[in-house]
Amino acid sequence: MTAAVDPRRHAPWLKEVVGGGIGSVVTLAVVLTLGLLAVAPLGAAAAPLGLSAAFVTVSIGGVAFALLGRSAMPVTGPSSATVLIVAGLLAELARDPAIAGGAHGLGLAMSAIGCTVALAGLTQIALGASRLGRLAQFVPQPVLAGFMNGVALLIVASQLPALLGLHDASLASLLDPAGWHPRTLAIGLATAGCTWLLAWRWPRSPHQLIGLGFGIALYALAVALKPDDPPSAQIGPLPPGLLWPALPQRLGEAGAAAFLLRHASAIVATAAMLALIGTLESVLNALAIDQQLGTDHDSSRELLMLGVTNLVVGLFCGLPAVMLRVRAQATLNAGGAGRRAALAGAVVFALMGLLLGPALALLPKVVLAGIMLTVAFALLDSWTRQLLDQWRNGERSADLQQSLATVGIVCAVTLWKGFAVAVAVGTALTLMQFVRAMNRSLLRSICTAIEQPSRRLYPPAQEAALQTLRPRIAVIELEGALFFGSAGRLAHEVRAVDADFVVLDLSAVTTIDASGATLLQRLSTQLQQRGVGLLLAGVSAAHRHGRQLRAFGCFRSDPREDWHPDADRAVEFAECRLLERAGLPLSDTALAPESSTLFRGLDAAQAATLRAAMRPRTLAAGELLFRQGDPADGLYLLTRGSITITAGSSADPAQRRYVSFSAGHVLGETAMLDGGTRSARATADGPAELLQLCTETLDDLGRHEPALASRVHRNIAIHLSERLRLATTLRQIAPVSGR
Repeated sequence: MTAAVDPRRHAPWLKEVVGGGIGSVVTLAVVLTLGLLAVAPLGAAAAPLGLSAAFVTVSIGGVAFALLGRSAMPVTGPSSATVLIVAGLLAELARDPAIAGGAHGLGLAMSAIGCTVALAGLTQIALGASRLGRLAQFVPQPVLAGFMNGVALLIVASQLPALLGLHDASLASLLDPAGWHPRTLAIGLATAGCTWLLAWRWPRSPHQLIGLGFGIALYALAVALKPDDPPSAQIGPLPPGLLWPALPQRLGEAGAAAFLLRHASAIVATAAMLALIGTLESVLNALAIDQQLGTDHDSSRELLMLGVTNLVVGLFCGLPAVMLRVRAQATLNAGGAGRRAALAGAVVFALMGLLLGPALALLPKVVLAGIMLTVAFALLDSWTRQLLDQWRNGERSADLQQSLATVGIVCAVTLWKGFAVAVAVGTALTLMQFVRAMNRSLLRSICTAIEQPSRRLYPPAQEAALQTLRPRIAVIELEGALFFGSAGRLAHEVRAVDADFVVLDLSAVTTIDASGATLLQRLSTQLQQRGVGLLLAGVSAAHRHGRQLRAFGCFRSDPREDWHPDADRAVEFAECRLLERAGLPLSDTALAPESSTLFRGLDAAQAATLRAAMRPRTLAAGELLFRQGDPADGLYLLTRGSITITAGSSADPAQRRYVSFSAGHVLGETAMLDGGTRSARATADGPAELLQLCTETLDDLGRHEPALASRVHRNIAIHLSERLRLATTLRQIAPVSGR
């Protein structure tokens, strides 16, 4: 990648530090709300612990990653997606009676968070060290979309008690309008509306910070009007020892080990989900920052360092850290860039947590809930909105319906059973759809040789016989991957065909796995036992399909009459075998010149004159009649053998075939008529005999035998007309005259 200008070299040191500090202040509201969201399942008493965990992530984790990372903007913080995963774990842990034990129960919950984040960090270290971090990018899009939509809805649901002014978060309370507090709801919605308006009208402004200030002002006004009836509860004091590694101490508390063992499976599953989603989010955010700044980074190394950061954050019982674009963008907007700005931002967050604790304790929950509504709206998946727009516009394709169904199911399972189950269900659905799609798309077309005859032009007797024989040749064109998921339907379709020959065209097959190769071998044997020949088109010993088949131990013997370079030659092979069975072998065919189109309508004297004017030529097998670009020297009437016209000038037997002429056909007439050069290569397939009518000879006949010459020209025109009609049945092949 071309080295881009590093913005750090052009920003003064002080400006970078100030920019990092301003970026932290701008994103303060988001960090606060994410901290509250993480511990929402534990009730209002856990709010200070959530704020403390959020500050640990952006300060301790921010310092660690700024020192270790090498990306253009090494900033981290909690994200909505990972915080909701933590909230899902705490919702499960909250059912344990040990959690109800006041401060001790909350301490057990925080020890579980610390262990989970540390374990996620170890997982990320393993992914980074093995350079498997990019696997996170292969989460199916419908699964990711459904997950993000579920996250957004969970955020809204978690903020409803604060927005409605409820102390009881039960479903019955939420559905009882009599218990709602209109003033509280108005303040929350006004805060969200102000933030949305600023983000829409001035997207580069610190809209969340301004919205926070606006909401606090509304709250203060409401308290001033009714001092005895505050519209919303406040956060409460932050716990002491904010920046202290609390996990070792919490693990030593009574009952901690037993509590963690009881929930070990949930902790391990959540840690794996945090590692996967956190890695995916970090990779995508880092790529977006690189594109914006024109920089590059080693994703595996950054993932390794992110894992170390989460291991450190887990020791402090913080929330999972990801490479956060919103903080990076806020810092860049403020003029900061690079490591110094990231360090300054982390230090500013630490100072705010240590020095502004009393002020943060007074923050009204409803204002932060309003800010979180805007975060939830921003998290709604844009791809899902695009699909819904297509649906409203009338599109009803199967792919669109499947994508929307998967998104809906993953979203619903996320709300019902949590993230781990939702991703597992979504991935299983996507895999099923993939296998079904591969089954459907593998079979591109099925027809007989009547619709897809070979490009060989046969003598009249053989052509007449083939009109009844070609329906006994089935041509099945495949497309995509022939693998274990698609092999079953192919076997069913092939066995259901009633034919003497089945041509499988593998030209558009992308890959063949062991199951696909074994299936083809088994089908060949089974069909042979039924007297049916299986011909593989687009396969040769030197071709990748041939190498794949033999690498899996299939079709090992040589030579192989069932392998052909393309479907055209495979169909021709089947046609010739059917003619042999009918007693009309092509190799023994020889026709008198008078039976050809060129002699049509001539009396005996004219036929003798024309025959005497033509010069005989004999070709051995593989001998060249003319090359592409050769000057035209007349037309040729083939009386015995076969001539094949191929593209280009090389002698490659796999070269694209335009047409193969059998005895009785005329070739080379186009170039003779227009005076051009040969447009293709003509080669004898075996011993061949021809009669050549030179251009000069035809001109001489025009001077001395005008009636004969006129009839010959007419016959050439009739011949070209018949050739044109025939070409429409040959799948729009290139001009077949051989010029």
